[in-house]
Amino acid sequence: MNDRTIVALATASGLGALTVLRLSGREALRIATERFKSNSGWTPRQSILGKFLDSEGRMLDEGLATFFKGPWSFTGEDVVEFGLHGSPFIAAQAVEALIASGAELAAPGEFTQRAFANGKLDLAQAEAVGDLIAAESRAGHELALKQLKGSVSKRLSELRRELTDFAALIELELDFVEEDVEFANRGQLLALLESAMRQSSEMLATFRQGQAMRDGIPLVIIGPPNAGKSTLLNRLLRESRALVSDIPGTTRDSVEERFRLGDYLFRLIDTAGIREASDAVERMGIERSWVKLREAHLVLLLIDPMNGDPRDAAELLKVVERENPEATVLLVLSKRDLWTGDPTLDFPAHLGLGLNDRDLYKLESALIGLIEANQVQGEVMIANIRHANALRASLEALTRARTSLEAGTSGELVAYDLRDALRHLGSITGEITADDLLSSIFSKFCIGK
Repeated sequence: MNDRTIVALATASGLGALTVLRLSGREALRIATERFKSNSGWTPRQSILGKFLDSEGRMLDEGLATFFKGPWSFTGEDVVEFGLHGSPFIAAQAVEALIASGAELAAPGEFTQRAFANGKLDLAQAEAVGDLIAAESRAGHELALKQLKGSVSKRLSELRRELTDFAALIELELDFVEEDVEFANRGQLLALLESAMRQSSEMLATFRQGQAMRDGIPLVIIGPPNAGKSTLLNRLLRESRALVSDIPGTTRDSVEERFRLGDYLFRLIDTAGIREASDAVERMGIERSWVKLREAHLVLLLIDPMNGDPRDAAELLKVVERENPEATVLLVLSKRDLWTGDPTLDFPAHLGLGLNDRDLYKLESALIGLIEANQVQGEVMIANIRHANALRASLEALTRARTSLEAGTSGELVAYDLRDALRHLGSITGEITADDLLSSIFSKFCIGK
């Protein structure tokens, strides 16, 4: 793969102030010199002004070029980046000219894949590059930055090193089985296994929150018909997304949208009203409401106190909490503008919501407060399902090794399970990889990265 010199746009296609093109490979400087003419020499890490020539040798644009000498570049190879004017025509012609001089169009994610292959990034960090580009909120951005800086990789590297040392000692014992020699202290190994299992479990426990921070926190609005659920969805989105009417049962299927609130991205889901329904289509919508509820991290249980009974509300609140014990549920009593007297006295703890901006701001502040109150602390947070599955498989292998050790089983079985745990941990950072895994990961990147 690295015999090819690759080229691609590093900026989004379309009109803009600038277009950045990236060349990487052993022929990068030769190709750049052929297409970019300047009175200045190519000094690494210094931008030079010059004229970019098209495939016919005509001046295409005037711009800047910067040479990065390998291995001191993003990919670890010789890299040249061109900064040209942001015209789609200029960009297309420049790529065509570089290809005419010997470059090949990069595959999706190929620049980052080369950085991984050349030891500039491990696999977890490479995946973080993709997450950083795709981040839609400050929380997702900070999570990707921590992973890019090596927070996950460092913890896993320490864990693998300790396990590798003991696995080597146990396998050494197998070579001296007839002498009945014990190189690995069984008490220390048991303590190490307990520590490794605890660390793996702690990391795995962060996945639910980490995935939500990256992909959007599932926020479900649920409640009886005509409680104002669709109205609330529209207000949170600041647009008319869901149909609103006074007819109960208007929403018959879940409506899902994404919106950013403060530092967080939310997946906001409006659901069909919960009630006993005779209509088959409405029943299907209500069943989907319960499915969405079970996926939620936050639940807004919306009830109109003027048309609801406090005892029914309390019972529905218990049912919601029972259906999803991991979710945080906030009872919201709606239509405060229409209340006469105080119809909320016998309801459980709640938040009142009217159509004014002040009430909406209170609700939004409460949502942010609930997220921050339940936030996992620490540098390491798992957000990638591949990492979570590998940790889960590693934890199972470590558990088997501990069971074998406690039962006094053959060291060969203990060594096998330790190797299995190490293999799964190594797959996260790419110390142990398969070509099909790499292809799957990097194919999700944009072409210029």
